[in-house]
Amino acid sequence: MLRDVDYAIYGRGSRREQEWMVTSIKSSSPTITVVPQEERRQSVEIVAIGLKSITEGTDYPPEHFTEKSLEDLRMMKRLFQGRGCARSVSVLMDDKPIASIDQDIEQRADRVLSGGYHNLGSIQGRLDAINVHSSPTATIWDKVSGLPVRWRFPREETEAVKALLERLVAVTGDIRYFSNGRPRSISNVVAYEEVREVRQLQIAGFGSIPDEEVQQVGAARWLAALRDVER
Repeated sequence: MLRDVDYAIYGRGSRREQEWMVTSIKSSSPTITVVPQEERRQSVEIVAIGLKSITEGTDYPPEHFTEKSLEDLRMMKRLFQGRGCARSVSVLMDDKPIASIDQDIEQRADRVLSGGYHNLGSIQGRLDAINVHSSPTATIWDKVSGLPVRWRFPREETEAVKALLERLVAVTGDIRYFSNGRPRSISNVVAYEEVREVRQLQIAGFGSIPDEEVQQVGAARWLAALRDVER
């Protein structure tokens, strides 16, 4: 869960760079302290606020909590099952109580995961990560929301998907959204393909032209280049 939230915070490539470390374990009163390997205070605060929101009860995903991180949180129910199970897990930040996770965590996470809606559509973004364990998935960074969105693909298409890593792609399928409209995953994918990137020209406002660029190339050459692109 911690790595998934980090990934959503820091963007493409951060999953390969960011790890959390266990810095202390106390057995007398079972306590585990974990911190990011790098000084990323933002991660700690976002995780703490998110856990507080979920354990208190909410219909919406906390900021930077993805579908995968919520599924991981949901699986913490195993801590409270069987002989010798835990009764609760207290979450503290700077020695201050933030949240208490107990046997209701599955229902709390499901409250967020079960909401939302879905429809057929397409998402464009950079293909960043592929996971071939169990059911193969890939992650695309949606250009509109700026969020990581998982999509599933058949195992026999693994090499074709790998060939698109780090490229701008469009994935079409059944897009699932959280209740607040944030995209969360794509299933039943019917098409995925690389999208040709178009060079973005500077947009003029109020009938003006970009002075700095015109000074560099000259007005005639700048206008000629603009007309070539428009054709």
